[in-house]
Amino acid sequence: MSESFTEKSSEIISNAASAEITSSSSLFTTTSGASSPKDWKFWAAVIVPSVAIAGLTYYYLTSTSDSDKSQKPDSPATKSKKSRSKSKKKKSKGAVSALKAEELEIDASRASFSPEIKEDATASLNISDSELAALKDSEKKSTAQNLKAIGNKLFNNKQFDEAIEYYTGALRYCEDSVFYANRAACYEALKMHDQVIKDCSAALKINKTYAKALMRRAKAYEMQENYKDSLYDFTVTAIIEKFKNVVATESSERVIKKLAEKEAKEIMMPRVPSNSFISGYFNSFTSLANLATPASEDQPLSQAEQDFNEAINLADAKKYATSIEKLQKSIDDGIESVNLAAAADAYSLRGVFNFLKGSSDLANKDFELTLKIDPNHALTLYRKSNMLAEIKQLDEAMELLDQAIALNSNDAQGYFHKGQIYFLKTDYHNSSLMYKKAIELNDDYVYPYIQSGVSLFKLGQISEANSVFESAINKFPTRSDLLNYYGEILAENGRTAEATKYFDKSIEIDSNNPLPYVNKALTVFQSSDKVDNAFSLINQALTVDPECELAIAALSQIYLQLGLFEDTMRMLDRAVELAKSEDELVSTITFRETTSAQYRFIKEYPEMLGNFEYAR
Repeated sequence: MSESFTEKSSEIISNAASAEITSSSSLFTTTSGASSPKDWKFWAAVIVPSVAIAGLTYYYLTSTSDSDKSQKPDSPATKSKKSRSKSKKKKSKGAVSALKAEELEIDASRASFSPEIKEDATASLNISDSELAALKDSEKKSTAQNLKAIGNKLFNNKQFDEAIEYYTGALRYCEDSVFYANRAACYEALKMHDQVIKDCSAALKINKTYAKALMRRAKAYEMQENYKDSLYDFTVTAIIEKFKNVVATESSERVIKKLAEKEAKEIMMPRVPSNSFISGYFNSFTSLANLATPASEDQPLSQAEQDFNEAINLADAKKYATSIEKLQKSIDDGIESVNLAAAADAYSLRGVFNFLKGSSDLANKDFELTLKIDPNHALTLYRKSNMLAEIKQLDEAMELLDQAIALNSNDAQGYFHKGQIYFLKTDYHNSSLMYKKAIELNDDYVYPYIQSGVSLFKLGQISEANSVFESAINKFPTRSDLLNYYGEILAENGRTAEATKYFDKSIEIDSNNPLPYVNKALTVFQSSDKVDNAFSLINQALTVDPECELAIAALSQIYLQLGLFEDTMRMLDRAVELAKSEDELVSTITFRETTSAQYRFIKEYPEMLGNFEYAR
């Protein structure tokens, strides 16, 4: 997880928390220029920025049972237990820890007892209901505490079945949350997880902020692979204990990882991403592929070659789903047997589509097929490098780019994509040098201008960055994507009025590009109270591209900040459907389930919300 559980939890509790909205596109974070939610700093666009949580005025002291409030919070026994608890938290590293006696509600002064007390307590196990009803409340409480003390002693001796008998006896005399929780500890030791859950639930009906019962039930749920409920209990514990319970926060991160990875494996299926996503990728290259040509003027193209050319034309027209079908048909019809050059391009392009669908293994096989036909196929080296960069194999990606540049040192694409690797490494100085080199080699290649301007902004060279963008806009006045990206940079630097103008110009040039609609919506939402305008713009983006990942992310963010949690969850469900890779799916599910757990907390613990103070 890119953010800690504590940061995520503290962000979602209050719908009054203000937010710094960061809209961005993958051009600024990837080597491809693809508009991927993950690469867009997706969670920066969805999550309210990190806030510290403080001021929890109510803190539950687990050292005292419901039926025995005589021990003061600062008693030696309580201090001793707090010390042990802190020590235990430091040692815990997220695994489900083994049971220890100190996890029980044991008062050291009661842990040992005389034979007479034990004999009297044991006899009280067999008392009749009528005899029990005749006892005074004080007698019931005293007997219950003696039975509990014997149960604790038996637990220390690992005599769990016998301890259960005494805790059950104590519950006859007094229904106390601690007795249920201690009996649950015995069931936990015996790996009777259903009984653990049952007893902890009973304890929480009596005291719903009982942290130890929540923790014990969370562990039982985890052992049963009921990760949603486990996450919820760990989340509640973390919040009510002001995120000071290290075991709860670390366990939450462990469980959400298990939950997300399990669900991702179950539902992940390769899918064609949105048109805007694919277009962003292809726009970062100077060419898509070469059209197949006949061996001689009097020789017609084969059906496979015709299908291949049609696939290229469809891709140029942004009809990607149909292009994929035609491309596959050309390969199935044996393009390799009639035109090796076209076959190399066909495999390479299919590799791109497989990569964009999240099938990196299939993509790599296609790239290798191309390189087997033509080891010097530079475009495939760029594309494979891009794929490696996506999975953070940056050094290997750089090696492929160096190989491509060695084949043709005058191809601007090699330097542009090398600049992207440096950018991913946050080496903005060297990325700027690479983009400058790419512009020198091909001043009609727009993306090096964009990334050069972004790198200069990152370096704090604002004037130089503005000059690069303004120069590029003068040279490419009809490039919608250029105007959109400059507007985004202006918005991120607080120049919202100027940013809005550039988004409007971008939309005017290409009304079918969803990104400027979304970026303008985020800017409007950040800088004014015109929520309806923001929604209208995002709906326009979704009309243009119903699967635009950035639009879904923006809606998630706005709904979340407005406290519209059900709408937020609906958008996050949609984001899960649109995820293109297992890693992206894990990230999306992680945030959805974290949000869901905290939304449930808000509904079930409304009285706790007033105990939080938020600060930047």
